[in-house]
Amino acid sequence: MIPQEARRYLESLSFQGMKLGLENTRQLLTRLGDPHKAYSVIHVGGTNGKGSTCAILSSILTAAGISNGLYTSPHQVTFHERIRVGGEMIKESEAADAIANVKDALEMGSGLSITYFEFLTAVAFLHFARAGVQAAVVEVGMGGRFDSTNVVDPAISAITSVAMDHMFHLGDTLEKISMEKCGIIKAGKPVVLGALEGPALRVAIDVAAERGSRVLLTGREYSTRRLEMGREGEAFSYRAGEENLENLLVGLIGQKQVENAGIAITAALALRKQGFDIPDTAIRRGLATVKVSGRYENVRKKPALIMDGAHNPAAAMALCETIIERHGPGRADIIFGAMRDKDYAAMLKALAPAARSFTCFSPKVPRAEDPKKLALAQKDAGIPTQVAGGLADVLSIIENAGSESLTIITGSFYTIGEVRAAMLGASVEPD
Repeated sequence: MIPQEARRYLESLSFQGMKLGLENTRQLLTRLGDPHKAYSVIHVGGTNGKGSTCAILSSILTAAGISNGLYTSPHQVTFHERIRVGGEMIKESEAADAIANVKDALEMGSGLSITYFEFLTAVAFLHFARAGVQAAVVEVGMGGRFDSTNVVDPAISAITSVAMDHMFHLGDTLEKISMEKCGIIKAGKPVVLGALEGPALRVAIDVAAERGSRVLLTGREYSTRRLEMGREGEAFSYRAGEENLENLLVGLIGQKQVENAGIAITAALALRKQGFDIPDTAIRRGLATVKVSGRYENVRKKPALIMDGAHNPAAAMALCETIIERHGPGRADIIFGAMRDKDYAAMLKALAPAARSFTCFSPKVPRAEDPKKLALAQKDAGIPTQVAGGLADVLSIIENAGSESLTIITGSFYTIGEVRAAMLGASVEPD
């Protein structure tokens, strides 16, 4: 299969929607020889922070000389972003070969109805096995219990956070959402927990106890302390028992990234106990060199242009805190585009303290909300709010920004992906 054929085939799957469940993925992987069993897996779930945590951990493993795969979602421009080995995206030829093999397995014997995400998960697991990785860092797509990545038997699980999001699929309370996310906790395997609180934490502790899983909880088994904001990251210290790492630097911006780094370090130390050679020097180097697209990403220094995929109220609040901390209140010209199934009114409210203006925009995906409705949901009368007529209007705002302005593009990874693609002169591949 040539790359163009592979892309067309993936696009034919992208409209089959979302389906929670594991059986089809299990059957498909069995037909492929169960490639996901060929390496150790670190399985990372959570409402926010899981993508950054995965990237940090993968960077640490790479710095330690451990061949590793990284599977994340969604992509911003091309599906190749989701599947990496040693930090490098899957190549066109590799992707085409893997897609052809998964397609053949799908059509073998009785038919299976597979979604885009299930298919791409199989492609990632197959690619990692062919690359001979020692470990794979796998991000949950949504939830955990019925997410197609949950076919793995991980060496370690991690849950970064629990907040209200995807309520239609996961439940309308923190307890229900936490229960879904805790589906990745496996019997006898350690689980690293980020800053879970109240009912979400109680659920996680109970599930871990039922499954005989050792809990490594922030503030109890390990802790981080932010030391200083840097221009390109955050300085912090880490402690876990006798392990004391001072003056660390993570190459990502925001207090939440310090918390994500703590989760990644704890997972790396747990892997060390399981026989992986991960010296402290590799932890330091992996933290300092990590880069993650779309997480408070400085796309342009002056005039400042930042892309952040904050896509729910908790993420929007964290983004607002970071903007104010680094630039002050009421400074940001925010270009905002969100999906209709999100609580975008709460997101806009969370962002308002940082905003000088809002421009509402709709990326070209079926779930995107009408920008006029986004503008109506912006309730702070003191903040000028306008509707972008289309992508050309957004690009014009970016191109004509004043030298001292601060432009933030946020609301969804689809939003920042579409703008990024336009700036690169590319087109976004369907998801």
